[in-house]
Amino acid sequence: MITYREAISLDLPVLVSMEKTLFADSPWSMGQFKAEFKGVPRTHFFTVAVDSNNQIIGYAAVMVAAPGVEADVLTVGVLPEHRKSGIGTAFMAQLESWAIDKESNAMMLEVGIDNASAISLYESLGYSRISIRKNYYGNGLDALVMRKDFS
Repeated sequence: MITYREAISLDLPVLVSMEKTLFADSPWSMGQFKAEFKGVPRTHFFTVAVDSNNQIIGYAAVMVAAPGVEADVLTVGVLPEHRKSGIGTAFMAQLESWAIDKESNAMMLEVGIDNASAISLYESLGYSRISIRKNYYGNGLDALVMRKDFS
């Protein structure tokens, strides 16, 4: 059974380790995680998915800088063996709910241009393709920018 909870600072080493596996081309460092985590709970929300063995199998985060502005999905990662089980959908629902509670008017995200399964998920949740960011994840690694309005 998969459960969800807010991430705590003690989770950060696990998230950094997972990050290196999930996003090998451009993983966040411990310093980057700590910097983003400092915004919890005022401007940032981090959530984790935990399996029946109490192991973290995925994580997601969003930032809302101020009421009335777009939320920015910072990261969504799920271990490969747990994909296609609804975790990504659950994460997005949590991020959107938190952003709406913070009075955000929309949510933006970047996703690897070649990540067809994630793009399909986001489109199924009402996100539209906005633009391409060249070399966003490194040389030759472009990102698709997507947006969903909350109106």
